[in-house]
Amino acid sequence: MNQYQLPLHPPPIKGFLRWAYTLSITHNYEETLPWYYTNFIQMSCTKHFLEKRRTFFFDFFRGKPNELNFNNPFLLTCAVNYELLSGYRPDELVEFMIGRMNQGYYAIVFIDESKITASFAYEGDAFPHHLMLSGYDLKERTFDVSMFDFNQVYRTIKIPFEEFISACDSMKRLIETGLEADHHTFFYRFNGEHPFVFDPVAVADQLRDYLNSETHLNRINYNPDGEVFGLQTYEYLQLYFKAAAERHPSLVWPNAVRHLHLLWEHKKVMTDRIRYFTQQGIIERDDELEQSFEELANKAKLLRDQLAIAEMKGDDRIYAKVPAKLEAIKEREPELLDRLLKRVEVGQPVRT
Repeated sequence: MNQYQLPLHPPPIKGFLRWAYTLSITHNYEETLPWYYTNFIQMSCTKHFLEKRRTFFFDFFRGKPNELNFNNPFLLTCAVNYELLSGYRPDELVEFMIGRMNQGYYAIVFIDESKITASFAYEGDAFPHHLMLSGYDLKERTFDVSMFDFNQVYRTIKIPFEEFISACDSMKRLIETGLEADHHTFFYRFNGEHPFVFDPVAVADQLRDYLNSETHLNRINYNPDGEVFGLQTYEYLQLYFKAAAERHPSLVWPNAVRHLHLLWEHKKVMTDRIRYFTQQGIIERDDELEQSFEELANKAKLLRDQLAIAEMKGDDRIYAKVPAKLEAIKEREPELLDRLLKRVEVGQPVRT
């Protein structure tokens, strides 16, 4: 075949590519929704980001696994490194990727994005990143890839085979010279045979953890002392923005808009979750609860948009205003989450 495109769905979460890539596959299938709404409740962030000069991350939390590797039950996953791919000539590497897509695999390839014209990093310093291949056109000699473009907008675009080869070659050299670590390339194929029944106990446990600012997920495999969870993340988000307002010398790689984008995505997912629970008869209908979470989502989105506009204008005065706005969202949330928790505890299982 000269053209091929694997199915993609607009991902409900885009703050990090690990969510956008995996969910753009699984969200094509309604049977994955009970799993999706059982997850993506807890949030975490970096604790010692100032005193240890660490990059501040704020994100959904699912127990500290590698989210690109074997942590989505609806994805069959294979992982390879550049050492295994090194035996392929450039034309053979293109043929290898095409062959895997013909078998139903999406390719999440670790490349140097500075070689991709559509990237904001184009022709700059090396920028190791993953991009997802989901289709190809042999006549045009292009891959369909999903990535953040030069405007930092997540979308699916076409890139020439030659750019893909250049990006892979550059990444290979960076790894071989010890300038970058190999974060591997992954191949996903949808696993429609995996059964998943909605789990109200798991939802209730995560809601309690969020309210208590703790986690019990996968504690046998990692030490969570360097992170904070749930409601306590607001305290550290506020600390981050205060440090940004003061131009704190220990603040590493500020990325303020993404933090607020993920805050908005969390409130949006919570709103969608309540709507889904109601539609499925999992909880008693509560219009006020749904509307209240939607109001929080709108406030978070407005705050993100205001920050993005201010940053484009070079106006950093907004950083000093963000902590108070975050406090207003934080003050409202415990009551709403406790109300949702009580609904889930007395709710009914998903109807089949």
